[in-house]
Amino acid sequence: MPDEDDVYRRLQQHLDELPVGYPATESGVELRILRRLFTPEEAEVAVALSAVPETVERIQHRLPGRPAEELEKTLDRMVEKGAIFGGGVLARRGTKRYSRAPLAIGMYEAQVDRLTRELQEDFEQYTREGFASTLLGAKTKQMRTIPVNARFVPERLVGRYDDARKLIEEGDGPWATRNCVCRQGKDLLGEPCRQTTSRRVCLMIGRVARAAATSGEAQPLTRQETLALLDQAEREGMVLQPANARDPFFICFCCGCCCGVLQAAKLFPRPAEYLHSNYQATVDAELCSECGTCRSRCPMDALRSGEGATAVDLDRCIGCGVCVSTCPTEAVKLRAKGEETVPPKDLKALYGRIMTERFGLLGTARRIGKALLGGRI
Repeated sequence: MPDEDDVYRRLQQHLDELPVGYPATESGVELRILRRLFTPEEAEVAVALSAVPETVERIQHRLPGRPAEELEKTLDRMVEKGAIFGGGVLARRGTKRYSRAPLAIGMYEAQVDRLTRELQEDFEQYTREGFASTLLGAKTKQMRTIPVNARFVPERLVGRYDDARKLIEEGDGPWATRNCVCRQGKDLLGEPCRQTTSRRVCLMIGRVARAAATSGEAQPLTRQETLALLDQAEREGMVLQPANARDPFFICFCCGCCCGVLQAAKLFPRPAEYLHSNYQATVDAELCSECGTCRSRCPMDALRSGEGATAVDLDRCIGCGVCVSTCPTEAVKLRAKGEETVPPKDLKALYGRIMTERFGLLGTARRIGKALLGGRI
């Protein structure tokens, strides 16, 4: 059996080759996280996994001497504990497939309902020491911010991908909601959410929702119940962050006090540079009574007291619209940014774009070629 620390270091380096990497730190907190999620044996198996979902038989070629039945049990156990992707969710024609998962969006979110205080403390330390830059440093992000209500942008026809209600009203579903891992983490640290008392507010869509509801991990929702969840988000000032795709498979209902992505962005002086959004807030000085309601709801501290009217710091505004719905004088509006950014079509296109931006066209082509020949990437 290889040295345990060497196994976890090799796994860290392997995970760092994903489109959203897993960098090393001086403190070694990234290894501590891996030791919490993987046994040494599981870490060896994870090093053999590719970023592309593969069958047990293909994975077995990289682990000589390990029986396929035993390997499948190990892989299923790792899926169950949220350490990798796979199993029935990635099945094709009835055959299960498996792949390694990034820390976010991936391993961390899969710890919902089993998160520990120690893992939460390690995750927050890792975010501060380097993961925030990796998570948000890519030109194309995994998530984006959309208005909590599309009617807040009156001067332009809002694209379906930026209109949460239309995504639900026109979508085929199914829908399901599960507990929010970020808020669970803050609860464990004795820092409960200041925005909402609700915890089951993470919305899943399509086959991911179906799989989560079937396993009992999530509660299935009707279309009307899903729309009611959007109404709740507007009332409570939650930020809507779907997957950065035209047909997202999830929408996170976030807040500035708990959300790992928003908190990571707040570490930087100009959060607007690190979060995708097609909108930004604007204040009509003649209508503004400077009551402070909008400032109290802003998750990015982008609204500040000005000379007779609230001022918007555009370097911090992420265009979420939570400032608009409770403005008593209707002074705050969302306006469209200059050029509309259209998200990738689906998850495959999203991560393909992130990979190309990170590794370049040639590097990405080499990785795709390697995968086609049965190699791990």
